[in-house]
Amino acid sequence: MALYEKIEPKPLPRWVTIPLGLIFTPFTFICVIGSAKLLIAPNVPPTVITVSLSSLFLAGSLWVFYLSLRLLFVSPKSRSKFISPIGLKVVAMVFAVIPIVSIIIGTFWEKPLVHSIMTIAYIGIVFRLWGMSNHRGQNA
Repeated sequence: MALYEKIEPKPLPRWVTIPLGLIFTPFTFICVIGSAKLLIAPNVPPTVITVSLSSLFLAGSLWVFYLSLRLLFVSPKSRSKFISPIGLKVVAMVFAVIPIVSIIIGTFWEKPLVHSIMTIAYIGIVFRLWGMSNHRGQNA
């Protein structure tokens, strides 16, 4: 029986996964953008084959982008969720900064009603992510 058991390889150390994630994440994000552009390319007629191939490329690049984000946010030794509590707080802070940057740049004042609604949504996202982070921190 022991001969047929699957031997799990040792997980990579954290000091290896974070630089790999920093290298792969921007590259794979550019691939996601390029794959999405294939779906809306103006000079290609939308036939069944072009839409299906573009969708396949987009799904593949989204999957690889997800894996590169896992390199950044998930410790290989933990059996936790997709994003650690600290990673959730970082994402929450990004959502908190978006309305502030919108005000500084001046885009907030172009459509204040729409941006006010978006700001309320961003604040709700921040509170939800922060609460999830605290909950995961207590359960860990």
